[in-house]
Amino acid sequence: MSANDNGHPRGYWIGVGISIGVAIGAALGMALENMGTGIGVGVALGAGIGASLEQRNKDNIRPLTGNEKKRKKVSVIVGLILAALGLVVLLGIYFLQAG
Repeated sequence: MSANDNGHPRGYWIGVGISIGVAIGAALGMALENMGTGIGVGVALGAGIGASLEQRNKDNIRPLTGNEKKRKKVSVIVGLILAALGLVVLLGIYFLQAG
């Protein structure tokens, strides 16, 4: 194990906080019978929780490795492509139902 493997990469704790927040928000949404609002509030709470965890663990944060940077770039590109395809499908369904 090299010295570069110690700690977590930047943004790790933000992701953990958002996942915790989504779980809290889903429960809140079910309780309030409005899932969308609950998850939205949960993401906001989770981002705050994640920022707090990131600040608390700032001594264990390391920069991204080359492999992690490449994987992150590929993930963003794949996500954008999937979002664009989803938008095309939704627009297609909308126009087919409108006509």
